[in-house]
Amino acid sequence: MKLLLRSLPCLALAALLSGCSWFSFSIPFFGEEDAPPAKEAPKAEPAPRTSVSPEVRTYIEEAQKYWTESGECLEPARAVPLLDKAIEADPLDPAPYLLRSQALCDLGYLTDAFEDATKAIRLSPVAKAYAIRGLICLKQNHPRGAQRDFEYAEKLNPKEPLIYIHRAAGAFLEGRKGDACDDLEHACTLGSCLPWEKAKNEKVCR
Repeated sequence: MKLLLRSLPCLALAALLSGCSWFSFSIPFFGEEDAPPAKEAPKAEPAPRTSVSPEVRTYIEEAQKYWTESGECLEPARAVPLLDKAIEADPLDPAPYLLRSQALCDLGYLTDAFEDATKAIRLSPVAKAYAIRGLICLKQNHPRGAQRDFEYAEKLNPKEPLIYIHRAAGAFLEGRKGDACDDLEHACTLGSCLPWEKAKNEKVCR
């Protein structure tokens, strides 16, 4: 079923949060297509890998200056070249791929963003990476693919708040306001309260 983004919950949602790090949607509707089959996620989340190359760390730190504490990338066009250099310096480090996927998503390069998130997952299949790719799937009109990624993420680490923040976007778009608000409230209990507070302030949730 095609769902118009111009419905009331979506308008309120767009006013709440922006950027691929949260959930601002430019697509006009959900399509009926499904996302490409995803490999089954591992049963336990591996320890997140940290950058070992000083050069990569420097580029990542420079790029992260364009992100706010709430997770919004203010200048993705400036962040991407720095992350390109980080990936050149160490193509096996998942961190710059994941950051670049968010920046590319904000710029509207959804296919490239999906590929970067997938590379990050292959290198280090952590819950946050699946949650980010799930949001990209939503923006690509692939709600089923997004649902799979959110399920994988929750199996890996149910304490990752980004799962519930991004999953709320799909729930809002499907008209499941109660489920969406429950997810945002749960994310707050896990330490990420800004989306829940914004939703309450804008009277989208109560």
